[in-house]
Amino acid sequence: DIIELQLNVLVFQQGDYYVAFFFSLNLSSYGDSVDDAKIGFDEVMTSYLEDCKENNSLHEDLLKNGWTFNIQNHKKVEPPAMVELNIPAGLLRTQYNENWSVPVC
Repeated sequence: DIIELQLNVLVFQQGDYYVAFFFSLNLSSYGDSVDDAKIGFDEVMTSYLEDCKENNSLHEDLLKNGWTFNIQNHKKVEPPAMVELNIPAGLLRTQYNENWSVPVC
């Protein structure tokens, strides 16, 4: 079975670096540019999913982080509600969505 995860990733500047942050799983990466931070985030997300697969823990981890599974369609999961983040004004550089199709583990 496959589930669909929709990721809303924020990229903000912190000093000389750019940070890609996905609050719904508390995952982040950084780089010298927005693109570097985005590439790094994809690597972090891939590593996270590999770890979940090894430990058979994705379902449990998503629930622990506030995600909900649709009762009628377990392939559809919803991230937790957006939380207020303390990103200083003017430092948010971009925001993007990624969809990941992930084997249920």
